[in-house]
Amino acid sequence: MKLRFSRSSLNLIIFSCIILIGWASIDKNSKLEALNEDTSSVNHLIELTQLEPLNQQSWTSQEGIQVIWQSRLDTDFLIRVRGNRPMITETVNNPNISWLADYWQWDLSIGTDFESGLNKFSQQLQDFPNELKGQAGSIILQGPWSPEIARLSSARIIKDLQLRGQPLVRGESAPNINSNPSSRHFHCPWQPVSAQFWLQDQLTTNNLRRPNIIDQSWQIQQLPKFNTISAASLNSWKQVFIQQWSVSWQNPQKQFDMLSDLAYYRLPANYLLQGYWQINELTPSVLEDYLAQCRKDVR
Repeated sequence: MKLRFSRSSLNLIIFSCIILIGWASIDKNSKLEALNEDTSSVNHLIELTQLEPLNQQSWTSQEGIQVIWQSRLDTDFLIRVRGNRPMITETVNNPNISWLADYWQWDLSIGTDFESGLNKFSQQLQDFPNELKGQAGSIILQGPWSPEIARLSSARIIKDLQLRGQPLVRGESAPNINSNPSSRHFHCPWQPVSAQFWLQDQLTTNNLRRPNIIDQSWQIQQLPKFNTISAASLNSWKQVFIQQWSVSWQNPQKQFDMLSDLAYYRLPANYLLQGYWQINELTPSVLEDYLAQCRKDVR
């Protein structure tokens, strides 16, 4: 028996077939595009700009005080001293001293000319609170110092403030994040540094973390709850992080803050750049493995 179709029926059948074929083609292409997007997000490498090396010198005084001098012609003569925080309340009334979780910080700007700012420098040393003298600490200088003036000034600061060295070399001398003896902290691995950058960026405040040089770990007061780490979300974080990092690297004040952490916590000189150059190697699996190694204190 032969099937007979009218011309209108044949046209309808042909038109329906064209629609089905077109729909299938569009669906296939959309799936391929989605797959390509997922693959590109996983394998996409962040373009890391070449960062200029920091023009700095570092030395340890005869008393064991670490001094970092960063030579810059575009800033005032800046001095920063960090010392271990003694067991006293913040009753010290000095506008140049700020209190952080486990140390005090003394910041002083003496202007664009060292000679004209010398009287201010001397007066500030003379008025420095006796309660904070004799602490272990570190010194950071920034500005157009000459090598001779930088060393003489740091030596005078050490003598007048009675600073003593090696603030964080021995584990027992390192201050705790929280003075509560019943508190428990997490210890996360030292490497990879890029994973630490990601973790620290998730914390609400810098007071919640600090390095432990002896154990080669980071001490975290409390780990936040993390959502599932996807390649897309991690790649978005990388893009934002690298942009902010490049801007901060060019900012004199940000560099000053970075060097302060390196000096006080005795971090390796290349620690910051390690994390920068490792950023493309950080994947969700690497990050999940890193977080899985974070352990609580055992007492």
